[in-house]
Amino acid sequence: MHGSPGQAGAGDGFDPKSLKCVGILAARHKRRVADAVHNLVAWLNDRGTEALILAEQARGFKLEKLSAAPEQLVERAGLMVSMGGDGTFLKTARLAAPHGIPVVGINLGGFGFLASVPRAEMLEGLAKIMEGRFRVQRRLMLRATVWREGRAVASFSALNDVVVGKGAFSRLFRLTTCVDGERVSDLPADGMIVATPTGSTGYALSAGGPAVDPEARVIIVAPICPHTLSARTLVIPAKRVVDLSLPDPRGEEIFLTADGQEGFSLVTGDRVEVREAPFSAHLISPVDDSFYAKLRGKLGWGSHR
Repeated sequence: MHGSPGQAGAGDGFDPKSLKCVGILAARHKRRVADAVHNLVAWLNDRGTEALILAEQARGFKLEKLSAAPEQLVERAGLMVSMGGDGTFLKTARLAAPHGIPVVGINLGGFGFLASVPRAEMLEGLAKIMEGRFRVQRRLMLRATVWREGRAVASFSALNDVVVGKGAFSRLFRLTTCVDGERVSDLPADGMIVATPTGSTGYALSAGGPAVDPEARVIIVAPICPHTLSARTLVIPAKRVVDLSLPDPRGEEIFLTADGQEGFSLVTGDRVEVREAPFSAHLISPVDDSFYAKLRGKLGWGSHR
């Protein structure tokens, strides 16, 4: 077994020989997902390993007897399998990471930057993991807390990014950004992205941010369409705390979103505190899942045509 650099965590000590239960989260809207889920469940049963499926999905696959609530999944599963695209993987990671449960992604989508195991190699890849031939990558996650009138009113975790941005209207709004209590910027923009290295190749990249090796322990702060020529992306140590404040959004609808999947409406005077989460995501891959190969193959990095 090959692990990644970094501090030890529960996922780093994953032992497939002691694995008794696997939790499954799947994307129901993907083609042929049901067949893949049924094949995986049968394969696990043949190995004497229990399978549990998130309740809302189990009904759609006609596997109600394997249905489990989120709290049951994290209590009993020693490994989480994400079956879908990167969106499904992000949801799985947010559920598993606080409990130290490692995640492996079966790519049933298109892009598959996070879900590293192709559908055609699903059983072969999982067999390698069960045999102890895998790599663990420890990925930094973020914790975002919304403070309103001195009280914490909402909290979210994210593997990719936390975004404070506007709704459907096109007007800019003013956003104040501080790092460890020191003001960094106060500018009109469409919003601000606070991303992990894992999320650096997502929304932050399209906003002009850098591609960052996912094993780095840094936080990326990238403005979205700032109305100034001087605003640039910041890369700061993960130990720093980023504060995003709304002195006056001028009547705009402003939202916090975590991984583009969970959201919260913000009002004038709200402060969003973003810091490194007290847990990491542990990604398991049966191959040497090269970040640089993905840059070349999926993002066309360095290609000359």
